[in-house]
Amino acid sequence: MADTRFTEIFANRYARLKELKEQGKRIIGWVCIYVPEEILHAAGFLPIRILGSADETSIADAYLYSNNCSFGKNCLEDAFQGHYDSLDGMVTCNSCDVMRRFYDMWEIYLKTPFTHIMTVPCRGDESVVPGFRNELMRFKGKLEEAFSLEIQPEALRESIALYNRTRRLLRELWELRKADPPPLSGAEALEVILAGMVMPKEEFNPLLESYIGEVRARKASNGSAQKIRLLLTGPELADPGYVRFIEELGSVVAIDDLSCGTRYFWDLVEEAGDPWETLARRYATRQATCPRVHPQGQRIEHLKQLARDYKVEAVIDSIIKFCESHGGITPILKREFAELGLPMLHLEREYQMGSRGQLRTRVQAFFESLDRG
Repeated sequence: MADTRFTEIFANRYARLKELKEQGKRIIGWVCIYVPEEILHAAGFLPIRILGSADETSIADAYLYSNNCSFGKNCLEDAFQGHYDSLDGMVTCNSCDVMRRFYDMWEIYLKTPFTHIMTVPCRGDESVVPGFRNELMRFKGKLEEAFSLEIQPEALRESIALYNRTRRLLRELWELRKADPPPLSGAEALEVILAGMVMPKEEFNPLLESYIGEVRARKASNGSAQKIRLLLTGPELADPGYVRFIEELGSVVAIDDLSCGTRYFWDLVEEAGDPWETLARRYATRQATCPRVHPQGQRIEHLKQLARDYKVEAVIDSIIKFCESHGGITPILKREFAELGLPMLHLEREYQMGSRGQLRTRVQAFFESLDRG
């Protein structure tokens, strides 16, 4: 049975933001997973992820190009509708062209007290760590100047430990999905992580720890072992209904490679040593990275290992239309998964789920084509 606690937390996130603001909490929204939440937390802010919810983007369409992805438009639409008026700041990265234009529009038109765009490296090896550490220090200086505060090293270490606790708990929950059948669906797992992105980790961690115990006690449903085990890869996906729809066609998303999934929590920050350097290393060189980072060898090997560990039978590559980073890597992924004997279905979607008819047809045809021996 699905747990509605996490669903309700995410669905009611805007009302909760207003409540927290009225209680005097300072809140900064972040967009890209290259923004270290630990820095914001150590500075006394509640970091929450900006994830749009609008069905239409009639306002944002006037500010972003028609060939910009719907994720950026959707987040901007919610901001124009006033859902993020409670924010004290917004931080993103120059991770793609849409994020750069998104930042421009937000800074010019929305007048949030603090805005910042971080420069993130395009390479993912040790050579970029010193430069990214300098970028984090620049970010630190901007925060301290804007809000007349000082980020203490000990506070940063405490924040790193708190967020590492979140990551370990999410890894523990995801480990349970290795079972066949898994005790929770991919849609349920997505509901959990979405809630964790928009609430204080001090509240999320004990809730998640309790939930893991409940999941361990579950009994597998009849017939669930016959479902096709999938790896779902792609950019931002904040719609558990999309995953649920695919699973209802006869599959289970056993593991994911999503911006709102494993990429968010898979790698830990080293807790010993200079916290600024260890943060830079974790965010710049992690295994669970996105396709914008080169070379892609480490990421591809990571995905292959996930497929092996979670006994995946097929892959669905579900990207947002006009996402250049993910679209460009699709042929390489298809070739690499073929070497493991894993067929891959490539889908293009909007950030918010639209018509289900074509999706049903393509996914059903893909499942029917699988030779399960």
